[in-house]
Amino acid sequence: MFLNAIMLAGIGAVAVPILIHLLNKRKFQRVQWAAMRFLRVSIEQNQRRIRVEDILLLVLRCLILAVLALALARPVIRAAGASGWFGQAKVTAVIALDNSYSMSQTDGVKSRLDRAKDAAEQVVNTLPSGSAVAVLLASDVAAGLIPEPTYDLNLARQMLRGAPLSHRGTDLLPAVKKSIETLAGRPSLRKEVFVITDGQLAGWRQLGEIRRLLEEHKGDIRCYLILAGEEEERNLGISDLRFAGGLAGVDQPLRFEVQVTNYGRTEARDVKVSISLDGDLPVEEGVISSIAPGESRSIWFFPRLRSEGFHAVTARLAGDRLPADDSRTVAVRAVRELRVLLVDGDVGREPRESETFFLRHALQPVPPAERENFFVKVRTITAAEVEAARFDDYEVVGLCNVTDLSDTTVAALEQYLRRGGGLMFFPGDAANVSFYNEQLHQKRGILPAAMGRAVGDAASQERFAVLSAKAVDHPIVSIWSDPAAGSLASARFYKAFELVLGSRAAATRPAGDGEAGGVSVVARFADGVPAIVARDWGQGRVVQFASTADTAWNDLGARAGIFVPLVNRTVGWLIARQDATLNIRVGEKFVRRVEAELAGRDAIIQRPGDAGEKVRDSRRIEMIDGHPHVQYEQTDLGGAYEISYGIDAKPALKFAAQPDASESSLQSLSAEQLRQLGEVATVARWTGPGPLEEAIEKQRVGTELWPMLAWLALGLAATETLLAQWFSRSK
Repeated sequence: MFLNAIMLAGIGAVAVPILIHLLNKRKFQRVQWAAMRFLRVSIEQNQRRIRVEDILLLVLRCLILAVLALALARPVIRAAGASGWFGQAKVTAVIALDNSYSMSQTDGVKSRLDRAKDAAEQVVNTLPSGSAVAVLLASDVAAGLIPEPTYDLNLARQMLRGAPLSHRGTDLLPAVKKSIETLAGRPSLRKEVFVITDGQLAGWRQLGEIRRLLEEHKGDIRCYLILAGEEEERNLGISDLRFAGGLAGVDQPLRFEVQVTNYGRTEARDVKVSISLDGDLPVEEGVISSIAPGESRSIWFFPRLRSEGFHAVTARLAGDRLPADDSRTVAVRAVRELRVLLVDGDVGREPRESETFFLRHALQPVPPAERENFFVKVRTITAAEVEAARFDDYEVVGLCNVTDLSDTTVAALEQYLRRGGGLMFFPGDAANVSFYNEQLHQKRGILPAAMGRAVGDAASQERFAVLSAKAVDHPIVSIWSDPAAGSLASARFYKAFELVLGSRAAATRPAGDGEAGGVSVVARFADGVPAIVARDWGQGRVVQFASTADTAWNDLGARAGIFVPLVNRTVGWLIARQDATLNIRVGEKFVRRVEAELAGRDAIIQRPGDAGEKVRDSRRIEMIDGHPHVQYEQTDLGGAYEISYGIDAKPALKFAAQPDASESSLQSLSAEQLRQLGEVATVARWTGPGPLEEAIEKQRVGTELWPMLAWLALGLAATETLLAQWFSRSK
């Protein structure tokens, strides 16, 4: 076969010397001349010799052109013994090195990544002289260390030795696809892909597609799957860390839930867990008595943040052989003061009859003497005073059984939400249902749902509805997924509006759809009807309740064990819109809106583990949709990232990246899956330090003939030159 078959057309050039020979062939004209008889004898003697010399030179020139055309077409022999006669053919290879966080697992001596690097170097050592190799880092994306094949094999070795570990998950399909795309169409006899990984099952979720790709290119690309490292029997990992409290006030006990999972095959006992703040020593420690194989257990901590601003909270386990999952970090913003404005639509005759009585106490669940210094500051106004209020002075506004709002107030409310405010809406007997449905729901999309008919009888306590204890997926109510937190179903609702979702008329949608986000159901009644709904609007958020804030229609406010955390978590969720990006997945791009005066400046980013080092990343703060934003995309490591706005400035912002917990699983490819891969690739398990050369080189067969043909063409050209000079000498 020929690698550049199109060059075979060059054989047609053989006709050129033949044409030249024919065109230059002597033509004789008979002339009667007496002296010719003396020359005839000499010509007849040399004629045969000259003809032979011309034909010989013509043949050599034709052969030179034919051999050159064949050399340029790059003929190959695929016979197994050809390499021994003609030498090994050059290889164009791609090495895909798994650097996901499961590769941090060690055997006590070396990590899987270190062993994979050793295997990759041995692969480079097997490449014949003149070969080219590209190097990719494979995780859930394919990143090019050397994106295009290079002939500098020493550079490839150097890049492999310095390949960094990431905390990304594993999906090997992008790496396999990019490897094949890199080699496809390249004129090389041997094209090889080396996927060097740990064989973790999580990385082969798209095994069927990988097999299809390899099968499709099996004829011209050979794939090697090298499994580096040994399987491990035990592993504990922190699978989740979350701020489970509603509000993060300075010097207040904050509830953090740490979930520990046993990924091993044996029971784990007396598991020590600690929590620390901003990289300091642990402030609290706890012990989980036992965790069965494959199970998860949670433990709660209540640290206090001593200062206002951004903090990194880290949970840790005792180290094991997979260090990447022994810690997990979240970022939290502590506030020194949170201002809430409550608009009371029915103040009542005494304080307890006020619409906002239970809300005020839930927001300030401390003795009266301590309310002055409590971080949540609550101001209550009547519906008549709402038009004069400045919403922007408050983080959260609550409308409680307010009849309606003036056009001026509605416009101010829109601007407030657009700039990031939070709104709680509670209905009641005084609320003008038509106004809220038409103006705040249909026209502007501020309220997530329309209010339908009011169901129930507040005067009768014989019949009531309860909240479902099962639907607790929303962050506001997720705390009740733990039975120890109590049950939402204990509260009784005697009367409530039916919240109708998706009821906005098509003609009125454009007015609010540009800023109204999707609707989420926070909680449902036991019959499935929504009881609390929420949505993002502009830069702010809205939570809408189906029943009242006081006890006129329900007894929720009287159940402090449910109402206090529900209100605080609602307020916490409302103000968390801007802080929602503080915690991202590893590999996700961080984007956050910052103060206007920072536009055009440089943000200095310190990555996890870089404390004390002088080398830091920087990013220019750019305008997005008319507002300055800081962006950072190099989030390949789990942990806390610190952002400052000057070389020596203190961190002004912290965010955290969390890795994919599925990477902690010890489950590997099964024997059947390895057999399936063996049908389209050469599978080898390598634990070191044995050589890989023999396993790879015995798979390589065939060689290219163009070097031999090039030398032959050169020899023919030299011969033709010498003969031409010899034949043209004086006789």
